[in-house]
Amino acid sequence: MDVATAGARDVPPVAAGPVTAVVRPVEVDRAEPASPRLLKLLALAEEEPELSALEPYLTDGDPAVRRTAVSVLTETAPAGTGQALAGALADPDAGVRSAAAASLRELVETLPPEPALRVALAGALTVADPVVRAAALDMLRALRLGDVGLFTASLSDADPAVRIEAIRALVSMDAGDALARAVTDPFREVRVTVAKALGTVGASGAAFQEDGVLDALTALACDADVLVRGAAYEALAGVGCPAPLAGSAVAALADTAWQVRAGAARALGAAEAAVAVPALAKSLADPNADVRKATVLALTRHTGVEEARAALATATADSDADVRAYAARGL
Repeated sequence: MDVATAGARDVPPVAAGPVTAVVRPVEVDRAEPASPRLLKLLALAEEEPELSALEPYLTDGDPAVRRTAVSVLTETAPAGTGQALAGALADPDAGVRSAAAASLRELVETLPPEPALRVALAGALTVADPVVRAAALDMLRALRLGDVGLFTASLSDADPAVRIEAIRALVSMDAGDALARAVTDPFREVRVTVAKALGTVGASGAAFQEDGVLDALTALACDADVLVRGAAYEALAGVGCPAPLAGSAVAALADTAWQVRAGAARALGAAEAAVAVPALAKSLADPNADVRKATVLALTRHTGVEEARAALATATADSDADVRAYAARGL
């Protein structure tokens, strides 16, 4: 559906009459009185200018003018907007850089994936501001302008938020081998993101054993951090919880952390029934309701086995309403 017809079915008829365009006001920094250049730029915005008319304002000596130029550029979006905004990511003013990053993300669905834009975004990966580097990776991923080598290089970025964007980009390319390199990242949230990413890559049909995904999840399942271990076991559900790790998931049902026990239960939903069902049946006695819910949901994937159905029937009398509801739905 094109932009002109999108949502036309939902618009009620209106009476004939003059049509007034509704334009979102350009955001202006009002901390100080507006300069003549700023006033001239605001007047120019009313004319929907071409990029050439805005370029002098994008390089103006006043950061307030440059920030407003970015806002005008975002509202009018003339040809060349993507490359101009990518160039503004290297602006010396943090406010201009932040505005340019936000504008690129706002316009991502309308920007053409041109080679010149790729060059500009790749260049932004060397900017000292991590906000810029994260935004550049996000755009390279969304516009499909990046490659595995480019994204893998950012796994060693100094900022964890940038590394997380690199992981998301590698997921979009099913780059399991590259993702596996991030299992030793020093930042917990990065390792959690890696675990979830590996489960996604495995579920997409990648040859996860050959790509190192299985070894990576094995390492993450032994991580010192509770949340990382829980995420690793949960990710196993996406790759089928193969035999080498199904036994580990059974053992993890006795972990002291409920997050790990819940993740292990979810993993066993994808494991062989002969291994999973007896362990899951015992896990219905777990003191934590979230673990019992995960256990019931895992058992519903094994309802072809009589022992699983019997366990679900028992869970319909659980003290937690959600557990009872999930169990009844699974029978």
